[in-house]
Order: sequence, then structure tokens, then C-alpha cells
Amino acid sequence: MRRSASGSVGSSVASGSVGSSLASSVASGSASGAVASGSASGSASGAVASGSASGAVASGSASGAVASGSVGGGIRVWTVSVASAASAVPHEEAYGVLDPAERERFARFRRGGDRMRYLAVHHVYRTVLGHALGVDPADVGFRRFCARCGDDGHGKPVPFAPDGTTLSASLSHSAAYALIAVGDSAEVPVGVDIERVRADMDWSRIPCVQGGRNTHGFEQWTRAEALVKAAGTGLSRTPPCYTGHVFGTWRAARVPGSGHEWFVRSVRSPDGYAASVASGRADVGVTVVSWRP
Repeated sequence: MRRSASGSVGSSVASGSVGSSLASSVASGSASGAVASGSASGSASGAVASGSASGAVASGSASGAVASGSVGGGIRVWTVSVASAASAVPHEEAYGVLDPAERERFARFRRGGDRMRYLAVHHVYRTVLGHALGVDPADVGFRRFCARCGDDGHGKPVPFAPDGTTLSASLSHSAAYALIAVGDSAEVPVGVDIERVRADMDWSRIPCVQGGRNTHGFEQWTRAEALVKAAGTGLSRTPPCYTGHVFGTWRAARVPGSGHEWFVRSVRSPDGYAASVASGRADVGVTVVSWRP
């Protein structure tokens, strides 16, 4: 059964003014960068080269958390409309599935629209993970592991079920959309990133982009983010860099702090956005579907 929210928090979550703020923010695409999960920082460096997005990504729709036509041994990527996610369930129900750490992060957002975006996206994320693990969304736990230092107190969150079953997954959200990536094998780490394309971006603040302009720059940015999220190392001043090896739509790369070779590719994204997925293997397919309540 889902846990219910406490009365004091429930009244804050369910207020009509917050809901209106969310609808307005989503419609205008005015979400701040602080809301995006795993957003890039200026500490990344500029050796991530560009590549072309593949038109071979399968498209379709997913109802609830179930994707149809997924590739065996592959990666499933859900495109989530934040507005649809926010209207899918009552706010108190969405809040009820969050764990204490998520509730703490939720409370730190000062603007109602930002809180509602976080709430909606993380409810969908838990729903997808719960379906994949065969448990209630509220029963999904997260362990953290840092590939750089080996500490389990921080780093990449790894979802798991009460019986200890783990899952390879990644979440990113920016403005009006989110991406959720889940690997069919827990042994193959995945990372995903989406960014809303903004005109006149100051790329001097984001040195992982080299000579990028608008969409091209954002594609480079999302590839760098997806790689470090898959590797679990976090961004550093030394950037991921391509090795020159190409495997179909995947490009091989090295990530500082990781001794493994990683692979990245662009994925289809909504108009006005750029998105990428990274994996520990290049022999996996990628299926992109639209999440539906």
C-alpha cells in the first residue's frame, strides 16, 4: 500500500496556487536549471565531440509504466511530459511514495512550480521502477555508490527492491519534459540526460561544449552528462573524451575516474530539446516511448 502524506505537508502540496504555478511554468518552459536532475556544471571540460542523432530509435507510447516492443537486452527510455505527470495523480498520493530524502529535497524548492515538477517526475520515476522491480512505488529504495572513490554514502543512486534486487536506471528532467532510462540488465549501467535548448546560451560557462551553438551545443552537453551519470563518477575538470571507436549509433568514450570504456548516443527528444543516453555496452538496442498516465 502507498504511504499517505502527513496533513501539514499534504495541505502545502495540494494547494491550488501551486498547481496553477506548475501549469504556468510547464506551459512557458521556464523551469530553472536547478530543477533538472544531474544538470551540468562549469567544471566539465571541452573534449566531448559532436555526433549525429540517430533516426533508428524506435518510437511508440507506453501506458503507465509498461513499454511495449522493448528490445531484449536493451535500454528503454520514457519521455515524460511533466504536465501530464502532474495531472495523473493527486498531489498527496504522489508525495506519499517519496522517501525521506526525496521529501527533504522537495521541501528545499522555494517555488511552487519547482516543487510540483519534482513531485510529478519522481512519482513517475518510482512508478516505472516499481513496475520493473515488481514492487509498490513506495517500496523502491536507493543505494548510492561513487565509482570514483568506492564510497557507498554518496554518488550514483541505484534503485533496489526490498528483496535486494537492483536495477540499472537513470533520470533527467529539464523544463517541461523528463527522461527515464531503464536497462534490461542490472549489470549494464545506464545514464540519460535531457536539456531544453535555449537561444544565446553562454557556452563559456560550460566548457564540456566545444564550438557548439544552440542545438549542437546542447547535444554535446547531454552526451557529457549521460556519460558521467552512467559511469557514476560525476563531472570533473577533466572531461569525457571519445576514443574514435564507433559501433553503429554508439560512440565509445573514456570517462575520468572510470577504467572502463563507455558508449553514448543521441536519442529522439521533443521539439526544442536535446537528449542522450549512455551505456556500459554497445551491443544493446534503445527503445524510446512516450509515457502516458
